[in-house]
Amino acid sequence: MGDFHGFDTAKIRTMAGDMKNAGPGARTLHGELASVLRDAQALLKGAQPASKSPVLEALIPQVLPLLYAGLPASLHAELDTTADSIRRRCAQLDRVHTLEEQGYSIDPGLDFDDEKAPDKKNIDDALAYFDDHIDDSGGFLWENSAQGAKEVLKRFSSLTPTELDAVMSRMSVDQLKKLNAQVGEGSTFWGAGDSDGTVKAQWVNLLTSELGPTTLARMQSTLTHLPWQPNLHTDYVKNLKYQAIDGTLYGPSGDIDLPKDMSQGDDGDCWFLASLAAVSARDPGFVRDHIKVNPNGTYTVTLYRAPVPNIDGLTGQPVEVTVDNQLPVDHSGKPVYAPTPDNVMWVAIYEKAYAQFSGGYQNISGGLGDQGMHEITGLPTTLTTPGSMSLADMNQKIKEGHAVTVDSVPHLNSVDDRLVGEHEYSVQSVNTEAHPPTITLFNPWGRNSEKMNPPVPATVTVTESQYQQYFREVSSTKTRA
Repeated sequence: MGDFHGFDTAKIRTMAGDMKNAGPGARTLHGELASVLRDAQALLKGAQPASKSPVLEALIPQVLPLLYAGLPASLHAELDTTADSIRRRCAQLDRVHTLEEQGYSIDPGLDFDDEKAPDKKNIDDALAYFDDHIDDSGGFLWENSAQGAKEVLKRFSSLTPTELDAVMSRMSVDQLKKLNAQVGEGSTFWGAGDSDGTVKAQWVNLLTSELGPTTLARMQSTLTHLPWQPNLHTDYVKNLKYQAIDGTLYGPSGDIDLPKDMSQGDDGDCWFLASLAAVSARDPGFVRDHIKVNPNGTYTVTLYRAPVPNIDGLTGQPVEVTVDNQLPVDHSGKPVYAPTPDNVMWVAIYEKAYAQFSGGYQNISGGLGDQGMHEITGLPTTLTTPGSMSLADMNQKIKEGHAVTVDSVPHLNSVDDRLVGEHEYSVQSVNTEAHPPTITLFNPWGRNSEKMNPPVPATVTVTESQYQQYFREVSSTKTRA
């Protein structure tokens, strides 16, 4: 199709074909390398390894290297996968080019996305569906002015991100005004009622996670009845604003490093951050499995809504919450809640998603670990007292994969200046072999602990008798079903 936005898709497709053709040779190459390494190892007679590379060491013991299926021979599959992705992206780019020639506007940020190529018919059908259904309601006796917005939402959710972007970009000013009015209304009885918060949240999630950045910015300024950002003010701080913060989800290693990454800011959500610390410490892969980076650079976090009525033993329902990288900052541009030490974002993104989930940052101030861990994992939690859970009991729970938090008694700092009263801690470990047994706790203040007045350590170890004296509640849960 020639050059479009700097891409020549014909040449790129040729490159993808070359990669696919090279894949089968990778297995033979690695087999030959394994044979050389095994011969070298035999000549060395165990005096030293033939290679100290962790990748190459895996090849040395292979008896049949040509049949080797693990790393690094997986290059064969990786070449296939990459070539297929490139071909899909080329199809996407070509179709976007065609649509733009036909007068459709699509955010350039989506031009080379790895998704099913957009279909003009889907775009036109969605626009027609909007006109036919946006005014739908629940009837005369129980009017639901948001019914049309809910039906359109369901239809638009079936579109690819590029198709959705084209639809929203093509909507007229009058259509957008009508959509904004419909999501601002809701279920009524004889004309009285509140807007449907669930429908609003679902619209925000859909548009935030899928639209290109330019189209999204336009929708945020036009659809003013949608709660694009959680309320950013609390009883602790005022006069804040949202500002985009550049960073990466995780540190250079790609792993979670709690002492470096976690640091509570000026919100009273120690209970939530301690819950997050406890879950991620017990299950390091949990956070990665519950934060998805969207193609447009936003983040979708999976949280869990407690069943109604909240019956012990029932699992929560998953709720996807999509947020961007804009965080509440003060007049100097400094994040005021969970900060981003070394530009690591995962804690701040999780906290923002939970604030959106809860209706604002002010609504996550104050709580206990059982609630936090339930809404993070969706699994049943246990809330008990130190008198009902010995350190031996807790140690057994930790061995079984439970995350555990503890809540301290008031005015604890006057008794033990290492600790903070009425504060939630995550449990790092229990040592039942010590005399007496001990428990090691992590303060979600993290790096900020040493900056407090007075300063306190981020990690504290106390004896079993101190645990019984200093803490009033213990929360625990499994991290996986």
